[in-house]
Amino acid sequence: MTQVNVLVVFYSRHGETEKVALAAGVGAIESRANIRLRRLPDLADAETIARDPRWTEHLERMNRDYIAPREIDAEWADVTILASPASEPCAEMEQYLSGFKNLTGKIAAPLSTEGFPLAIAARAGFMIVAMAGGTAPGIDAARAHGRRVTEISRKLKA
Repeated sequence: MTQVNVLVVFYSRHGETEKVALAAGVGAIESRANIRLRRLPDLADAETIARDPRWTEHLERMNRDYIAPREIDAEWADVTILASPASEPCAEMEQYLSGFKNLTGKIAAPLSTEGFPLAIAARAGFMIVAMAGGTAPGIDAARAHGRRVTEISRKLKA
């Protein structure tokens, strides 16, 4: 069986997007992928974060549980699953994707197209694999997407 490396990159303030990203990672694992799970760091200043008790609570835990994505992670990955809050544009994700120049042949698999910077991902050279059946994934849909993009990558590599 062809090995597939899946990088799950997410941005979450209160933990909702984190849950969806974790589900996508589980789906990739179910399809026998190697995974790395990374959280994008906040761009907001400490004062802004401190005004939101839920953000502060989740941030402390997430900073313990995750590291930020590194350049070597993107090089390692065959597939990058990207999760950001669907309700608004995510500056953290836009900044992350803007840092890439040539990822030709790699797959970007956003968990939502709503508010997601698809044009930035495409300019970086990613092949975009959209979610089947909608733009606002739940846990089951994210898990299925993780399995699906792993299998797509495996077929492309074979």
